[in-house]
Amino acid sequence: MRFYRNTWLRGYLYPVCDWPEPGCKIVCNRESTYKTLDKKTICFSREMKKMKDKEFFIKLDDDALVDRDYVVRMMKEYYRAKQPVYISDFIWNIDRSNPDTLHHVNYGNGKFYMFNRKLVDCLNVDIEYKRRRNEDAVFGGMVSTGCGQKNVKYVNEENDFIWHKNYTNKNKYIDLAYIKNH
Repeated sequence: MRFYRNTWLRGYLYPVCDWPEPGCKIVCNRESTYKTLDKKTICFSREMKKMKDKEFFIKLDDDALVDRDYVVRMMKEYYRAKQPVYISDFIWNIDRSNPDTLHHVNYGNGKFYMFNRKLVDCLNVDIEYKRRRNEDAVFGGMVSTGCGQKNVKYVNEENDFIWHKNYTNKNKYIDLAYIKNH
C-alpha cells in the first residue's frame, strides 16, 4: 500500500496521470487543463481496452470518495453480467453540433462511474466530434456509438455511498478538494 498524491493506492488501482511520475501506471495528458479532459478520457479508455484481465473499472474524480462496501456490492451484483453495465448518476446530453456521436446520449456524472469489461470492450475509442466537449459526455458518446444505448444496462448510483467535494458522515467532515502539489 502506498500514497499517490492524496490518494491511497493498492496494486489494483491505476491512476491516470498527466505526466510520468512515481506511482503512475497510465500517462495520458502532458498539458493538463480543463480543455484537454475529453482527450484524456479517450486516452485512458484506450488503455483500459488493453487490460484484458480486469472485470470492473471505476472513474472517480480526485475530489470524490466512494464507499468500498458499495463498490464490492456492485461488483458482486454485476459480476458476469451478460451485457455492458454502466453505473452512475446519469445526465441526458443535448449536442446538436454532434448529432451522430454526442446528441441524445446518456452519460455519467463525472464524480463517479463504474462499468464492466463488456462495456470497455465495445467502447468506440475512435469517436469523432466537433470542438472540445465535456469529458463525461464524450465517454457517454463512446458508449452509445460503440455499444449502442439499447444494449447497455444503465444503473443509477446510490448517492448515499458517494461523496463529492466534501465528506460528512459519522460526525466527521473532510474537505476533499485536491491540494495542488506540483
